Amino acid sequence: MKKISMLLLQALLLLSMTRLQASVLDVENLNEKLTKHQTAQSIEGIITALEKHYVFPEKASLIEKELRYKLATKAFDEISDWYSFIRQINPIMRHVSGDMYLDIVETTPLFIINKAQHKLGSRNNFGIENVSVLSGNVGYFKLKSFYQNTKAEVEVFRTLEELSKVDALIIDLRNVEGESISLAQYLISFFVEEGTILSEVLYDKSNKRKILRATENNGNDKFKHNFPIYILTSSFLSSSGEFISYTLKHLNKAVIVGEETMGVSYVVQKQKINDYISINMPIAIPLHPATHSNWEKTGVVPDVDTTAHLSLDIAHKMAKKYLGVF
Repeated sequence: MKKISMLLLQALLLLSMTRLQASVLDVENLNEKLTKHQTAQSIEGIITALEKHYVFPEKASLIEKELRYKLATKAFDEISDWYSFIRQINPIMRHVSGDMYLDIVETTPLFIINKAQHKLGSRNNFGIENVSVLSGNVGYFKLKSFYQNTKAEVEVFRTLEELSKVDALIIDLRNVEGESISLAQYLISFFVEEGTILSEVLYDKSNKRKILRATENNGNDKFKHNFPIYILTSSFLSSSGEFISYTLKHLNKAVIVGEETMGVSYVVQKQKINDYISINMPIAIPLHPATHSNWEKTGVVPDVDTTAHLSLDIAHKMAKKYLGVF
């Protein structure tokens, strides 16, 4: 029942995100008149983008056939603006492919959302919300956001330097936001030997594969050898946070404490179609070297299943028990 509820929640979230995107788009742009020629050009652009980048070529072919059929039978002739175009194309793509990740959205300039930063001492923490040492010399590290920024890696390094003398470590990912596989890869690399295979990434229609390995860093070497690590999860944890949890769990480097995660493993990328619309689509699938699978739909299953709000207390007690500290 729990997993069924989570899948329903994911579906509702995706639907609500689509409605939200439609509601917050620039109305003036979306309401601009759309000619039949522009509709045809946009359909061709979507087909081309799917052919070049979509990780599922069979589904891309099915979508192409459906869109071309509807175009030929004048099913799109009543579309008169970009808003209506988005509302009509998205359901078609998702119905034919069964892929709820596919999403036509407005093309907007690239920008960075400046979030309020919490402070550790006097420095900008780039998503690190809390660093402390709990009783029993157990380190606690709470990550709030994944930043696609090399300065975030610097802060991760400095944080783990601060915690270099602890005897166990709790990494709190329960409320982490944002996406950055590179930052996740960097963080994982503190706890495994350099060069360790973290994931085999499958991408493009030729089944091309890329090996993702632990990077070189100057982290404390003791973290890499039988060091007790506990990762806190919640039912809303997705993507990069799931990548960390799943990878370290199946490399036998961490104990997962908390709730089953959302189950979002595909790498999704935005491709521009024209100045008005773009398409979000899965472009890659990570596969763990031990399981030859991932956490898509199933989520990361915790080793200790408990509610998210109790997970810190339970992980702390587990760490102290492991260390023989009471």
